[in-house]
Amino acid sequence: MREYADSVGMLAATKEILQRNNIVVRASGNTNMVEEHRGGRLLVGNHNKQFEFIALMDFLSRLGSTSMVHIVKFYVERQVDWTLGQPARAMALPVYPRLLASDRCNKLNAELGSRILFHRSLRTLEESNRLNEETLQLAAAELSGGGIVNIFPCGSIVNNMTQPWRPGVGRMIGMLSTDVHDDVLVVPYHANNINRVRLLAAVAMQGRGPFGHPQMVDLEFGAPCTVAEVFRRVPAPSRGDPSAITEVLRRQYCDSFAQTDGR
Repeated sequence: MREYADSVGMLAATKEILQRNNIVVRASGNTNMVEEHRGGRLLVGNHNKQFEFIALMDFLSRLGSTSMVHIVKFYVERQVDWTLGQPARAMALPVYPRLLASDRCNKLNAELGSRILFHRSLRTLEESNRLNEETLQLAAAELSGGGIVNIFPCGSIVNNMTQPWRPGVGRMIGMLSTDVHDDVLVVPYHANNINRVRLLAAVAMQGRGPFGHPQMVDLEFGAPCTVAEVFRRVPAPSRGDPSAITEVLRRQYCDSFAQTDGR
Protein backbone atom coordinates (compact mmCIF):
# COMPACT_ATOMS: atom_id res chain seq x y z
CA MET A 1 0.00 0.00 0.00
CA ARG A 2 2.89 2.34 0.73
CA GLU A 3 4.10 2.31 -2.87
CA TYR A 4 0.57 2.73 -4.21
CA ALA A 5 -0.10 5.67 -1.87
CA ASP A 6 3.08 7.34 -3.11
CA SER A 7 1.63 7.42 -6.63
CA VAL A 8 -2.10 8.04 -6.13
CA GLY A 9 -2.49 9.34 -2.57
CA MET A 10 -3.87 7.81 0.60
CA LEU A 11 -7.59 8.19 -0.14
CA ALA A 12 -7.39 6.49 -3.52
CA ALA A 13 -5.06 3.82 -2.12
CA THR A 14 -7.50 3.08 0.70
CA LYS A 15 -10.39 2.69 -1.74
CA GLU A 16 -8.32 0.37 -3.93
CA ILE A 17 -7.18 -1.81 -1.01
CA LEU A 18 -10.75 -2.22 0.27
CA GLN A 19 -12.06 -3.08 -3.20
CA ARG A 20 -9.26 -5.57 -3.77
CA ASN A 21 -10.01 -7.33 -0.50
CA ASN A 22 -13.79 -7.38 -0.93
CA ILE A 23 -14.50 -4.91 1.89
CA VAL A 24 -17.54 -2.73 1.19
CA VAL A 25 -18.38 0.52 2.99
CA ARG A 26 -22.15 1.13 3.00
CA ALA A 27 -22.84 4.84 3.47
CA SER A 28 -26.23 6.08 4.66
CA GLY A 29 -27.87 9.13 6.17
CA ASN A 30 -27.07 12.67 5.06
CA THR A 31 -24.57 11.71 2.38
CA ASN A 32 -25.83 14.24 -0.17
CA MET A 33 -24.92 17.24 1.94
CA VAL A 34 -21.45 15.83 2.53
CA GLU A 35 -21.01 15.34 -1.20
CA GLU A 36 -22.51 18.61 -2.40
CA HIS A 37 -21.06 21.04 0.11
CA ARG A 38 -18.28 23.13 -1.42
CA GLY A 39 -16.86 24.75 1.71
CA GLY A 40 -14.84 23.25 4.53
CA ARG A 41 -16.11 20.06 6.14
CA LEU A 42 -15.36 19.12 9.73
CA LEU A 43 -16.11 15.43 10.22
CA VAL A 44 -16.75 14.43 13.84
CA GLY A 45 -16.80 10.69 14.37
CA ASN A 46 -16.72 7.76 16.74
CA HIS A 47 -13.48 5.93 17.40
CA ASN A 48 -14.37 2.95 19.57
CA LYS A 49 -13.45 0.37 16.89
CA GLN A 50 -10.12 1.95 15.78
CA PHE A 51 -10.67 1.58 12.00
CA GLU A 52 -13.42 4.17 11.51
CA PHE A 53 -11.09 6.50 9.62
CA ILE A 54 -10.54 3.84 6.93
CA ALA A 55 -14.26 3.69 6.15
CA LEU A 56 -14.35 7.48 6.05
CA MET A 57 -11.42 7.72 3.62
CA ASP A 58 -13.00 5.12 1.33
CA PHE A 59 -16.26 7.09 1.24
CA LEU A 60 -14.53 10.41 0.56
CA SER A 61 -12.41 8.88 -2.18
CA ARG A 62 -15.53 7.59 -3.91
CA LEU A 63 -16.86 11.16 -3.82
CA GLY A 64 -13.79 12.29 -5.70
CA SER A 65 -11.92 13.82 -2.77
CA THR A 66 -8.15 13.51 -2.96
CA SER A 67 -7.03 14.99 0.36
CA MET A 68 -8.01 15.44 3.98
CA VAL A 69 -6.33 15.70 7.37
CA HIS A 70 -6.81 13.73 10.58
CA ILE A 71 -6.15 15.10 14.05
CA VAL A 72 -4.34 12.26 15.85
CA LYS A 73 -2.15 11.60 18.86
CA PHE A 74 1.50 12.31 18.10
CA TYR A 75 2.54 8.66 18.26
CA VAL A 76 -0.07 7.73 15.66
CA GLU A 77 1.58 10.22 13.32
CA ARG A 78 4.90 8.42 13.83
CA GLN A 79 3.32 4.99 13.40
CA VAL A 80 1.71 5.86 10.07
CA ASP A 81 4.96 7.38 8.90
CA TRP A 82 6.83 4.16 9.75
CA THR A 83 4.29 1.91 8.04
CA LEU A 84 2.81 4.00 5.21
CA GLY A 85 5.32 6.77 4.55
CA GLN A 86 5.04 10.45 3.75
CA PRO A 87 1.58 10.46 2.05
CA ALA A 88 0.03 9.15 5.26
CA ARG A 89 2.07 11.37 7.56
CA ALA A 90 1.09 14.43 5.54
CA MET A 91 -2.54 13.72 6.47
CA ALA A 92 -1.85 13.66 10.22
CA LEU A 93 -1.98 16.71 12.47
CA PRO A 94 -0.50 15.60 15.82
CA VAL A 95 -1.71 16.48 19.30
CA TYR A 96 0.09 15.78 22.58
CA PRO A 97 -2.11 14.49 25.42
CA ARG A 98 -1.59 16.25 28.75
CA LEU A 99 -1.54 12.85 30.41
CA LEU A 100 1.72 12.24 28.56
CA ALA A 101 3.46 15.48 29.53
CA SER A 102 7.05 14.69 30.52
CA ASP A 103 6.87 16.96 33.58
CA ARG A 104 3.51 15.68 34.81
CA CYS A 105 3.52 14.79 38.51
CA ASN A 106 1.06 11.89 38.34
CA LYS A 107 2.41 9.58 35.65
CA LEU A 108 0.50 6.45 36.69
CA ASN A 109 -2.51 6.99 34.44
CA ALA A 110 -4.25 5.50 31.41
CA GLU A 111 -1.39 6.57 29.11
CA LEU A 112 1.33 4.77 31.09
CA GLY A 113 1.98 2.23 28.34
CA SER A 114 2.40 4.97 25.74
CA ARG A 115 4.62 6.92 28.15
CA ILE A 116 6.99 3.95 28.41
CA LEU A 117 6.95 3.19 24.68
CA PHE A 118 7.39 6.76 23.44
CA HIS A 119 9.36 8.27 26.34
CA ARG A 120 11.91 9.83 23.97
CA SER A 121 9.22 11.85 22.20
CA LEU A 122 7.37 13.29 25.19
CA ARG A 123 6.94 17.04 25.63
CA THR A 124 6.53 19.21 28.70
CA LEU A 125 3.06 20.48 29.51
CA GLU A 126 3.97 23.94 28.21
CA GLU A 127 5.34 22.50 24.97
CA SER A 128 2.30 20.24 24.57
CA ASN A 129 -0.08 23.17 24.94
CA ARG A 130 1.85 25.21 22.37
CA LEU A 131 2.07 22.37 19.84
CA ASN A 132 -1.60 21.48 20.26
CA GLU A 133 -2.58 25.10 19.68
CA GLU A 134 -0.53 25.09 16.46
CA THR A 135 -2.27 21.90 15.30
CA LEU A 136 -5.73 23.36 15.92
CA GLN A 137 -4.76 26.53 14.05
CA LEU A 138 -3.59 24.45 11.09
CA ALA A 139 -6.86 22.50 11.15
CA ALA A 140 -8.88 25.74 11.28
CA ALA A 141 -6.89 27.08 8.32
CA GLU A 142 -7.60 23.86 6.41
CA LEU A 143 -11.34 24.28 7.02
CA SER A 144 -11.23 27.97 6.11
CA GLY A 145 -9.63 27.04 2.80
CA GLY A 146 -12.40 24.55 1.96
CA GLY A 147 -10.56 21.43 3.14
CA ILE A 148 -11.71 18.34 5.03
CA VAL A 149 -10.71 17.72 8.66
CA ASN A 150 -11.51 14.59 10.67
CA ILE A 151 -11.49 14.58 14.46
CA PHE A 152 -12.33 12.00 17.12
CA PRO A 153 -13.55 14.32 19.89
CA CYS A 154 -12.83 12.06 22.86
CA GLY A 155 -9.19 11.76 21.84
CA SER A 156 -9.05 8.03 22.58
CA ILE A 157 -10.51 4.71 21.43
CA VAL A 158 -13.66 4.95 23.54
CA ASN A 159 -17.43 5.21 23.15
CA ASN A 160 -18.07 8.89 22.44
CA MET A 161 -21.76 8.47 23.22
CA THR A 162 -20.93 7.88 26.87
CA GLN A 163 -17.42 9.30 27.44
CA PRO A 164 -16.59 13.00 27.89
CA TRP A 165 -15.51 15.02 24.88
CA ARG A 166 -12.33 17.06 25.02
CA PRO A 167 -12.72 20.79 24.31
CA GLY A 168 -10.21 20.79 21.44
CA VAL A 169 -12.90 20.57 18.76
CA GLY A 170 -14.66 23.57 20.28
CA ARG A 171 -11.41 25.50 20.48
CA MET A 172 -10.71 24.79 16.81
CA ILE A 173 -14.15 26.03 15.78
CA GLY A 174 -13.59 29.14 17.90
CA MET A 175 -10.49 29.90 15.83
CA LEU A 176 -12.51 30.21 12.62
CA SER A 177 -13.10 33.70 11.27
CA THR A 178 -16.74 34.79 11.22
CA ASP A 179 -16.29 35.22 7.47
CA VAL A 180 -16.35 31.42 7.00
CA HIS A 181 -18.95 30.46 9.62
CA ASP A 182 -21.57 29.94 6.91
CA ASP A 183 -19.15 28.03 4.68
CA VAL A 184 -17.81 25.40 7.09
CA LEU A 185 -20.07 22.39 7.65
CA VAL A 186 -19.87 20.23 10.79
CA VAL A 187 -20.81 16.63 9.95
CA PRO A 188 -21.30 13.94 12.62
CA TYR A 189 -20.69 10.38 11.47
CA HIS A 190 -20.80 6.93 12.99
CA ALA A 191 -19.05 3.85 11.63
CA ASN A 192 -20.51 0.52 12.68
CA ASN A 193 -20.23 -3.20 12.00
CA ILE A 194 -16.45 -3.02 12.32
CA ASN A 195 -14.81 -6.24 13.40
CA ARG A 196 -11.05 -5.79 13.57
CA VAL A 197 -10.20 -9.49 13.32
CA ARG A 198 -12.59 -10.01 10.39
CA LEU A 199 -11.23 -7.03 8.45
CA LEU A 200 -7.59 -7.90 9.02
CA ALA A 201 -8.29 -11.48 7.99
CA ALA A 202 -10.03 -10.29 4.82
CA VAL A 203 -6.92 -8.28 3.90
CA ALA A 204 -4.61 -11.17 4.74
CA MET A 205 -6.70 -13.56 2.61
CA GLN A 206 -7.17 -10.90 -0.10
CA GLY A 207 -10.92 -11.39 -0.02
CA ARG A 208 -10.71 -15.09 -0.87
CA GLY A 209 -11.75 -18.31 0.87
CA PRO A 210 -14.18 -17.73 3.75
CA PHE A 211 -13.89 -14.00 2.98
CA GLY A 212 -15.01 -14.40 -0.63
CA HIS A 213 -18.30 -12.64 0.12
CA PRO A 214 -18.19 -8.89 0.83
CA GLN A 215 -17.23 -7.80 4.32
CA MET A 216 -19.55 -4.90 5.16
CA VAL A 217 -18.77 -1.77 7.14
CA ASP A 218 -21.61 0.69 7.80
CA LEU A 219 -20.97 4.44 7.73
CA GLU A 220 -23.86 6.67 8.75
CA PHE A 221 -23.90 10.46 8.55
CA GLY A 222 -26.02 12.47 10.94
CA ALA A 223 -27.65 15.86 10.43
CA PRO A 224 -24.93 18.40 9.55
CA CYS A 225 -24.96 22.07 10.44
CA THR A 226 -22.83 25.09 9.63
CA VAL A 227 -20.50 26.66 12.16
CA ALA A 228 -22.85 29.65 12.17
CA GLU A 229 -25.66 27.33 13.31
CA VAL A 230 -23.41 25.84 15.99
CA PHE A 231 -22.74 29.29 17.45
CA ARG A 232 -26.45 30.14 17.40
CA ARG A 233 -27.04 27.12 19.64
CA VAL A 234 -24.42 28.19 22.17
CA PRO A 235 -25.84 30.39 24.95
CA ALA A 236 -24.78 33.99 24.26
CA PRO A 237 -22.63 34.41 27.41
CA SER A 238 -20.66 31.25 26.53
CA ARG A 239 -19.94 31.73 22.81
CA GLY A 240 -16.25 32.21 23.48
CA ASP A 241 -16.01 29.10 25.66
CA PRO A 242 -14.58 26.03 23.83
CA SER A 243 -16.29 23.68 26.29
CA ALA A 244 -19.70 25.22 25.56
CA ILE A 245 -19.13 24.91 21.80
CA THR A 246 -18.02 21.29 22.26
CA GLU A 247 -21.13 20.53 24.28
CA VAL A 248 -23.35 21.72 21.42
CA LEU A 249 -21.50 19.36 19.07
CA ARG A 250 -21.75 16.49 21.55
CA ARG A 251 -25.51 16.94 21.82
CA GLN A 252 -25.82 17.14 18.05
CA TYR A 253 -23.91 13.87 17.77
CA CYS A 254 -25.90 12.06 20.46
CA ASP A 255 -29.19 13.21 18.94
CA SER A 256 -28.10 11.92 15.53
CA PHE A 257 -27.08 8.46 16.75
CA ALA A 258 -29.18 7.86 19.85
CA GLN A 259 -30.32 4.49 18.48
CA THR A 260 -26.78 3.19 18.02
CA ASP A 261 -25.68 3.82 21.61
CA GLY A 262 -22.10 4.15 20.31
CA ARG A 263 -21.79 0.53 19.21
